[in-house]
Amino acid sequence: MPKKELFFFSAILLMGFLDWLTTITGVVFFGATETNPLLSGLTKSSIIVFSAVKLSAVALAGAAFYKAAAIIKPVNSDWHFCKKFLDGGVSVAFIGLTAIVTSNMLTILRI
Repeated sequence: MPKKELFFFSAILLMGFLDWLTTITGVVFFGATETNPLLSGLTKSSIIVFSAVKLSAVALAGAAFYKAAAIIKPVNSDWHFCKKFLDGGVSVAFIGLTAIVTSNMLTILRI
């Protein structure tokens, strides 16, 4: 049976990849724009650099959640609050990425 941490890591990576894919599709084929002010300039100058930055950020965030879960797992019950905080962070990241992908899909489909 797969570990819970690996499942969450994979889910965050999948949603981050779908965010990148829908953003690239919208920008290149449908004239959409990136709403993140830190990344919007990259979509106009270099899609390759934009892709590298966006995918690296998602991979690093997912890896950080995975590693944090591995650190917290073997400790005693004094870390219960930290475990709840970590689970909440993973949930917020996943729900946020899901909302972004949904928004991107609606923009692409022009619904």
